[in-house]
Amino acid sequence: MACSLVTATPPIPCLRQRPPQLFPSARPYQSGRVVLVQWSPPPRGWFKLNFDGSVYHDGSARASVGGAIRDSAGRIVLAFAEPTEHSTVGIVEARAMIRGLRLALGLYLQRLVVEGDDLVLVQLLRDEETQTRIPMALQEEIHGLLRCFSGCDVKHVYREGNQVAHTLCRQAYHCPGVWVGIVPSVVFDKAEEDRRGVLHERAVVVR
Repeated sequence: MACSLVTATPPIPCLRQRPPQLFPSARPYQSGRVVLVQWSPPPRGWFKLNFDGSVYHDGSARASVGGAIRDSAGRIVLAFAEPTEHSTVGIVEARAMIRGLRLALGLYLQRLVVEGDDLVLVQLLRDEETQTRIPMALQEEIHGLLRCFSGCDVKHVYREGNQVAHTLCRQAYHCPGVWVGIVPSVVFDKAEEDRRGVLHERAVVVR
């Protein structure tokens, strides 16, 4: 089946230079040795960008970025899945966030929750960690994009709660594109699971 590629509106100029307002990260439900992870929609009037980066270390030099922007009802407004130059996981994750932020600005969104499963990157952007796996130039670019929103929040979610973005990363290898409204069926199915509040189990080490 042919892929429909939609070119997003170019990002609007960044006029505001206010620091992003960050809120406490949501905690997963916990039960003994298993963490139950659930995707949660953004507050009313906000949108949520889930992003992910994929890197193969099998000699194939494959890497991709993917993500989806959803409204407070969990409906996908825009999704993207694109191959990218092979690099480290940290750099590819940062590229995925940057791509998603630029597409969000192209939609003229004002309030955005940005959520990914790269804990190191999220903690860096929240000033909770000084160690980084990305160059300073990428870090400054992300901060500059975040300041373009009137309201924004950066959060970490376990991979089990980031299934839509993870699926889009895989989609990039055989059917890349940017979709507005209608998305590939495999992505739609994952998004519907999130809308229904499906819980995913994640094993944890209890010390």
